[in-house]
Parts: sequence; structure tokens; C-alpha cells
Amino acid sequence: MTEYRLNNKFNDAFKQAAFGVSLGENNQLAEFAKALRSGSQMAELDLASLYGHTGNGASAERFGKTEREALGHLAQVSDADLSIHAPWSINPSGINPESRQKDPQYEAQMRNETKAAINFADDVSKSMGRKNMPIIFHAASDNFGNPDPSALLMIYDSEAQKVLPVIPRINMTKEAFRQVYGEEKYNKIKEGLKTTEDGKILILSPNAVLEWQRDQEREAIIQQQSGLEIQRRNLESQKFDLTNKLAAASLAGDNNEIDRLTKEKTRFDMEAKNLETETRKFDYHLSNIDKKYVQFSEVAPNLAAEGIKDAAIMSAKTLTQPMVLVENTMRPDMSLSKPVDVAKTVEQARRLFVEAAIKDPKLELSRGDAEELSKELIGVNLDVGHLNIFKSYGKTNRDIVNMLTETGKLDDQTRVSIADYVKRYHLNDNMGNTDAHLPLGEGTTPIKEIFETLKNAGVEAPSIMEVFGGPGGIDAGQIQSLEYLGAPLFGDTPYKSLPGYAAVPYSSIIGDYANYSQLGLRNDFLAYGGFSGLSPILGGGYMENNKGGGGGFSGAPMV
Repeated sequence: MTEYRLNNKFNDAFKQAAFGVSLGENNQLAEFAKALRSGSQMAELDLASLYGHTGNGASAERFGKTEREALGHLAQVSDADLSIHAPWSINPSGINPESRQKDPQYEAQMRNETKAAINFADDVSKSMGRKNMPIIFHAASDNFGNPDPSALLMIYDSEAQKVLPVIPRINMTKEAFRQVYGEEKYNKIKEGLKTTEDGKILILSPNAVLEWQRDQEREAIIQQQSGLEIQRRNLESQKFDLTNKLAAASLAGDNNEIDRLTKEKTRFDMEAKNLETETRKFDYHLSNIDKKYVQFSEVAPNLAAEGIKDAAIMSAKTLTQPMVLVENTMRPDMSLSKPVDVAKTVEQARRLFVEAAIKDPKLELSRGDAEELSKELIGVNLDVGHLNIFKSYGKTNRDIVNMLTETGKLDDQTRVSIADYVKRYHLNDNMGNTDAHLPLGEGTTPIKEIFETLKNAGVEAPSIMEVFGGPGGIDAGQIQSLEYLGAPLFGDTPYKSLPGYAAVPYSSIIGDYANYSQLGLRNDFLAYGGFSGLSPILGGGYMENNKGGGGGFSGAPMV
């Protein structure tokens, strides 16, 4: 029998991808039922933050036993798959984006968010009778990336566990720098110096910034050490005088003076001991200064991997063991937005998981079993729309596709690439300036090229369409996206006209688009023939006075 094959895009790069749709936050059970009626094979539920860090929808805690069982039962009888998007504000590194520092209270909140999402997925999975439901976690939720290190560089102070944003510019010429700071300091960083066209501003490379920061710290420590040395010498001189006075008082038999001087000597001895402790502390800081300051991009994968490992350990102890999938962040100015950095995070998380799992008495795993479970539970959810935002920093389609084959060095023996870890996709489109979640084909994302590149690398993974960023909401976005993929059931006519949207039963005009106009979508109105000039009730772009999704809009978008 001849195999029937379709000759179009849907049967090309996308032919082996199972498709699903991301649901909005408003009445997700009803949205799931609608998605199933549209033919979706999967759906992704969106959880809001327990602590209000982001999102206007329901947190995991608001879905009770009845709702969880209903979702699982509907998936079971429909033979459909579910995934969960954890609150995007969860920052696995535990660094508070506001204080830029490790914060025990913030870390506790992140653990609670993570645990709630995993328990929710486990409860729904038990109702479905399935294992390994994917839970999507953003790799980070911060503004600690450095897409342009000549404008801003993020340095990590490993002692204070704090991120330090540094502007790598010095407002002087090279000649002035040499005069002010000296030839020795100039020679240390001269290889990392370049000047602006007028020659008045020095721009430091990342390595030069680090060396400058370390050198400034060295000078401060040396100065403090000099102060301690002066104090030590003064104290020694005073102790010498005190010893002479104590000897004289002993010869004179003046017991009161002996008692007073003995107490004074005890105080001097304590001060000397404290000075010695301070001296050792400064010696330690001086010897470790090269380790204290590093580029945050170098340590971000390891910091995030700790949180991902903890999530995977939580999952391993549940009955259904949901997958913990790490998603590349949504802007280049966030850490872990580059695919290779996400790959490093996942590989490091797997290694940490193995070491933790074999020591955990509740798991009782051999090293081999722990390694297999780490590969089963921890992986990557690649968001193609997030990659497209690199165009804001001058990247081209070719650059974005090349990022997918980039390898990174985890250690002397291990190089990693994103293709080794992808288990799911998020498909959506944008104009390269903001994460607008447009229907596929409405933006500039090289979606097909991304798929083909990873398919050639051996990746075949299901996809969730996050396409509620245009007029008509999820339903219209899904249909439009399937047309873009070449699905023949939806014809060849672009699905863009307003009358076409009005004919869609769900979110016909006012769906989930509302809040995206606040993300800058109104700047992209040409793709829609000027729809951003419409009034807000028609899904238009002027929403500043309509915050909170008023006017009938169903809720905040997922990111």
C-alpha cells in the first residue's frame, strides 16, 4: 500500500510534531474543552503566582480537588495530553530581582511556588492515570543578562551573593587614565580598552571590567591592611609601656595599680587578638579576590541549576513524577536567554540531581537509576518567540538559527548543546521587539528554520502554540497558525480579516489580546492593517486607561 503523504509545509519540518494550545487564565476547564473541540492534541494550563509576583489568574492553590480531578478526567476521556506552565516569576537561582541578592524569604517563596505547581501536576496526572506531565519553569526571572556588555555588565559578588550592574565606561582619554591611575594599572587592562570616536571615553571589555573591579578591591584591602598595621604597632608600643609600668608597680608593691594595669593589659591583649583576626580576614579576601568577582553569565547556569535540581527532587518523590522543563527566558536582558546557557543549566541540574538523589533515603536510587531518572525528569522547553527578541540587539534570522547549534563548555570533558535536551516547544511569533505571542506567520520569527535545524539535530518534540496575542484570542490564533503551517483543513486564505475573527465563537474580538497592547504591540500594527488604531473594545492598541483587563477582556496573557 502506498503511504499517503501531503506535499506542503505542514508535512515538512512540522510533520512529526504533535500540536497543542496554551490556555488563558480565565476558566481553564472551559478553555480546555474548547481546545479539544478544535482538534488540539494537547493543552497547557497556566498557573499564576501564589504571592502575586505576576499574573491575574488562578494560582495552583485555588484549584481544589474537584477542579483537579475534572481536568484530569477530561484529558483522560479525550485521550489528550496536558502540561503546566508554572508562574513565570519563579526564579530558580533564588536571587531576588529587586534586591539583586540571595534572600532567604524570597527563596522560601520560590520553593513554595515550585512545590505547589508540582503537587498540582501530580494530582491532575493521577486523575489521568499518566506519568511525567511536563511543568514549564522559566530558567530565570530577572534583568541580569548582558546582551550588550559594552553598555552594561552584570558582575556577581560571590561572597555577598549579589549581582552588581556595572557600566564599563570611564570618562577620560587613555593618556589621562595613565596619568591618573599610573602605568601599572593601565597595562593590566589596556588589552580590554577601546575609545569612543572622540577619544574621550574608555570602554572596557568584560575581562577589563573584572580586572578593574578586582584591582579597586585590592587597593581598598591593602589600604585597610595598612591601617590595621598602624593600629598593631601603636598597640605594641602601648603594651610595652604598660609592661614597664606593671613591673614598676610590682616592685613598689602597689596592688591597686597592679590590678588596674593588669585589666588594661587584658584589654590590650583582646584588641591584639581582634586585630590579628581582622588581618587574617583581609589576607583571605586578598588571596581570593579573583574568585570573588565573576561575570554573572558564567555563574547563572550553576545558580539556576540548584533550584531546578530541588524541583526535580520534589517531583521524584511524587507518584507521577512530573517533568521539570526549563524554558529560555523571554528577553536577552534576562540571564539564561541564550540556548547554550539553558543547556548548561539543564546538564548541571541533572548532575546535581544525581548526587542528591543517591543520598536521599526516601528515593533509595542507585547512581545508574538516578542518572536515568535525571534524563527523564529534567529537560528543555524551547520558546521560539523568545529567541526572536534577540533581534532587538541586532541579531538576524541566521544568527538566531546558529544559536541553536552553538556548544558550550561545561567542564574540561563536557560540551553541551540545546538540541540534546529539548523535550517540548512553545510556538508563537513576534516582531522581534517584545514577547507579543502573535499567531504564527504574523511576525518575523524564523519558526520553520528553527524547527528544521533542530530536527536535523535529532529533535522531535511536541509543540504548544502560545498564540493569544492577536485579535480573536486563542481560537483565532490557533486557526491562523495552522494555516501558516500549511494544514490543508484550514485552506490557503490568510486568516486576518476582522469579519473572520468576528465569526469565531470564542473571544471573537475581545479575547486575550488586551494586555498585550501594553507590551508594545501597537507598534506592530502594520502587520494587521492598522488594527491597533481600533477602540479598546475591538481589541485596539490604546489600553493604558484599561489596566486590569477591563472592558470584557478575559485576563492576563501567559509569558
